[in-house]
Amino acid sequence: MLPLSIVILTKNEAQNIARCLQPLIGLTDDILIVDNGSTDNTIEIAQSLNATVLQTTWKGYSGTKNEGNTKAKYDWILSLDADEVINEDLRNEIIQLFSNEMKETESFAMQRKMMYCGKQLNYGAVANEFRLRIFNRKIGCWNEEEVHENVVFKEKIQIKKLAGFVYHFSYNTTQEHVQRLEKYAQLFASKSTKKATFIKLYLSPCFGFLRNYIFKLGFLDGKPGFLFAKNELWYTFRKYQLLNAIFRKIIK
Repeated sequence: MLPLSIVILTKNEAQNIARCLQPLIGLTDDILIVDNGSTDNTIEIAQSLNATVLQTTWKGYSGTKNEGNTKAKYDWILSLDADEVINEDLRNEIIQLFSNEMKETESFAMQRKMMYCGKQLNYGAVANEFRLRIFNRKIGCWNEEEVHENVVFKEKIQIKKLAGFVYHFSYNTTQEHVQRLEKYAQLFASKSTKKATFIKLYLSPCFGFLRNYIFKLGFLDGKPGFLFAKNELWYTFRKYQLLNAIFRKIIK
C-alpha cells in the first residue's frame, strides 16, 4: 500500500463513484470520501468498496477539499473528482513514484481526457488539459477560489507531468453542461468586484469560441466539439451578464 491518501468530494454520485473507485483499489488503505449530504446510495457504494466516508457540510470546493485533506491519513494527497477515472498507465506510474523517496516540494500534474455526451474530446480547449492532483499537504492546500480552484504552496515547488490519463466523464447531456455552467457563472458573479466591460461581455465570448473551435481544432471532434464550444461561449457571456446585473442593482 502506498503512503498516499485519495480524497474525493461527493454529493449524489451513485452513478459515478464505483467507476471512480475501482481502479484505486489496492493503491492505498486511505480512500476518503468527503460527502456533502448525498440522498442516493453514494455512501453505501463507497463503503462497499472499502472507502472511508466523512460526512460534512459544504464549505465551497476549496474549503471542503481542505477539510478532507486535514482528515486524511497521509501527507501525500491525490485529489480526484467523483466523475474521474485513472487509467492503468497512470495507476502504474503512481506506484512507481512512491517506489522512490519523495520530496515535499515535488507535485504532480495529470492529463485529463474529457468524455462529453458519450464521446472523448481530443481537440479544442480540453486537448492538453493538465491538472495538479498529487501534492504534499505540509506545504500545499487549495486556494479560496469559488470556481476552478487550484493548489497553492508556501514553498517553491517543482511540478512534474505524469504519463497516463484521467478520464473525465463530465456531462452525459448538453443540458447537464449548461446547468453546471449556470452554477459556475452565478458563483463567479457573486464573488467579482468589477463591472464587466463591453469587451468582456461581448468580445471575450466570441474570441473564446474561435480559439476553442477553430484555432485549437475543436471542429475535429464533430458535433460534440461544436456543442462544447458553443456552451463555453454562453458561459463566458452569462457570467459577465450576471455580474453586470448585480452592479445595476447596487447602483439603484
